[in-house]
Amino acid sequence: MRITHRLVANTVIRNIHFNLDRMHQVQNMLSTGKVLHKPSDDPIKVSRVMGYNSALDQNQQYRRNIDSARSWLEVTEGALQGVNEVLQRARELAIAGASGTMPETARQALAKEVDELTNVLVQLGNSSYEGRYLFAGFQTSTVPLVRDKSLLGLGEPVSVVYHGDRGRISWEVAPSVTIKGNVDGQDLFFDSGLLETMDRLVQGLETGDAGAVQSALGGLDSAIDYVLDKRAALGAIVNGLNVLNHHLETENLSFTELRSRLEDIDFAETIMNFSVLEHLYRASIATGAKIIQPSLLDYLR
Repeated sequence: MRITHRLVANTVIRNIHFNLDRMHQVQNMLSTGKVLHKPSDDPIKVSRVMGYNSALDQNQQYRRNIDSARSWLEVTEGALQGVNEVLQRARELAIAGASGTMPETARQALAKEVDELTNVLVQLGNSSYEGRYLFAGFQTSTVPLVRDKSLLGLGEPVSVVYHGDRGRISWEVAPSVTIKGNVDGQDLFFDSGLLETMDRLVQGLETGDAGAVQSALGGLDSAIDYVLDKRAALGAIVNGLNVLNHHLETENLSFTELRSRLEDIDFAETIMNFSVLEHLYRASIATGAKIIQPSLLDYLR
């Protein structure tokens, strides 16, 4: 094979470009901190990294759902605590009003207080979170409870109207795991007999009907137990969400570490490689200049 100056020059230039390209690749790794920049760098590793990214994104969405559900449930539990306190106060008033020796004026005062407690229950039933009513089912933009005492005069058993529905709001918190954590107002305030008991208690106190007051007292005990059961159920769900959130957080750390092993560089090793490639590049330029510089004209001078 005949070695010409053009062949030598092309070889030197090709080697210089090759060394420059390798140095550029390592420099790019140092500037980004990543080994992988495009699928062709390592298709298998890129596929695994994409899988970890997908899992991390999915877990992040689940954690947002958990935060949303937990906030909703905690606010709901706070409202139920208020309902429980109102019922406890109403029970105290019912016990006091059940006495046959109480003067009528005192009973009327108790009736007015119980009536006001019913208004407080309506306010608690209209509690909202981020502009959505907690106890309205799916009708979260509609005020669920409206009190109209004229209904009692029309023969209705309760002075409050419910404008929500029985919709159950759910959150997906893990693959194939969905929780339903809202309490609808129909179930809480009407099916339980809570509001009807309060109205019966007011009427019993106003008319001095000791039997009606005693009956209302039993209804209040049942309502208090019912609310406590609801609070316990919500508390159990919140505890489960806390455990699940911790599991997802641990899983995220594992996925992040595995992804880092695939795509993050070893800075010390990469810097050493860059230094070696830099010396090779400079050496290829220096030796190339010495090889290409002499020509026939140099010897004919």
